[in-house]
Amino acid sequence: MPTSELSHLQLEYAGASDVGMMRDNNEAAWWVDDMERPAVGSQDASIGNLPQANGAWLGVCDGLGGANAGEVASRSAVTETHANLCTLARGDISIAQAHESLVKTNQAINREARANLSRTGMGSTISFIWIEAGGALLGQVGDSRIYRLRDKRLKELSPDHSPFGRLRQSGNITESEARSHPSRHVIDQCLGGDDGSLTPDCLPVDLKLGDVLLFCSDGLTDGVCDAEIGSMMGEIADRLRQPADTARLFIKSANRLSGRDQRDRDRRPRSGSDLARSREGHRDRCPYLNVDRALWAR
Repeated sequence: MPTSELSHLQLEYAGASDVGMMRDNNEAAWWVDDMERPAVGSQDASIGNLPQANGAWLGVCDGLGGANAGEVASRSAVTETHANLCTLARGDISIAQAHESLVKTNQAINREARANLSRTGMGSTISFIWIEAGGALLGQVGDSRIYRLRDKRLKELSPDHSPFGRLRQSGNITESEARSHPSRHVIDQCLGGDDGSLTPDCLPVDLKLGDVLLFCSDGLTDGVCDAEIGSMMGEIADRLRQPADTARLFIKSANRLSGRDQRDRDRRPRSGSDLARSREGHRDRCPYLNVDRALWAR
């Protein structure tokens, strides 16, 4: 997207979170805001509008089940990564600085875990997009996902840091096979989890007016297939359904089809709902939606 378009972009966002059918606590966190105010990491339902004058950060983080304090790790992943990027000069994005921010977040979560025995081994995934006037960048650790719907075609933007996720993305196994494999929740990258060999993915992302983005944890994709995800995102793109309504519908579908999250997420790495549709100008807005299960912006 040209700089002139990004500088006039406004996000209209909606988010929601749900503990799921199996866990007692919610281990995911999400956030959307500019680069001036500190992040806190949310689990509450929320809607709003965000101008792009001061940049933007949209992300979802998912604490590791089977480890301690997953909800603490996911919130720390949001707040630390956002805070690291907020210290930078506004206007430009940098792959090197995004990478460094994730390395620092990993170190901070590990320090926090070492300082508190009840948090030993805690870890989290993270999937985020950082937007400045000069461009947009995606950051990824773990197996949460970012999808883009453009011209009715769905594309998964985020690299998957799990062995079976990579096989799925390369076409060596089907989506159905990946979803049903007993080792599907094994990941080899996370923030924290005593992981000292972090190699995050940070890459430029192409945003175009009219795009719809979805940020989600595996609590959504365990049960809801890509075809249904694309269809529901398309309803937002065509303005047939409001983002907040779609967030609630995704939660309902995820609970009905998988019901797993947030309980049997034993996803330690081996080494250790959001929709966005871009609109130009003040009145043409871009909604963003999160559902713990899915972070959205349009």
